Amino acid sequence: MKKLLFVFVLSLFCLNAKSQDILDVLTKEVCSCVNEKKEALKSSAAEQMQMQLGLCIVSSYSNHEKEVTAKYGDIMETEGAMEKLGSDVGMKMVGICPDLLMMFADMDAAEAEAEESPVLTMEGKIVEIKSEQFLTVIVKDNSGRNHTLLLLTFFEDSNLLIENKLKKNDKVSVQYWEQEFYDPKAKDFRYYKGIQGIKKI
Repeated sequence: MKKLLFVFVLSLFCLNAKSQDILDVLTKEVCSCVNEKKEALKSSAAEQMQMQLGLCIVSSYSNHEKEVTAKYGDIMETEGAMEKLGSDVGMKMVGICPDLLMMFADMDAAEAEAEESPVLTMEGKIVEIKSEQFLTVIVKDNSGRNHTLLLLTFFEDSNLLIENKLKKNDKVSVQYWEQEFYDPKAKDFRYYKGIQGIKKI
């Protein structure tokens, strides 16, 4: 009985070691696959890079389908199995090809930064402050143009508006961002200005 138990435990250990080995093999192949396309990928968008990484993982999986299935199950059928495989390969890439992984991370960060709305600044005079669905501030800039700005999020000097410390005709410097939202009344998308900072000048 003890001998049988020992053989069973040993076989489990060997199976686990083999499945760990297959992850190393997959990761090395994925690193090699991505590295071959590295130069072309540098000018690609983050989404295209991630797609290429996925294609490299699928290609490597196709070469070792039996071993991968033994560890993860049928990754095409089992829910979450493909994500688990991708995550495990990503973790292994840290040790095998960290430079490629950093290339993906840098591209993601650069794209996320580019998507952020830039902060704009204007100076002008308060024409009106209205309490509607959102606190609305109408400011006439130095060129005479009126701007409608909304208090949507908290910022350091938001109490100037909340506590009515700013009045009509006060000169202000306003930091704001623009974002497109759907207007159900107009039945169309339109740009709104959200206040990010305001100071009396």
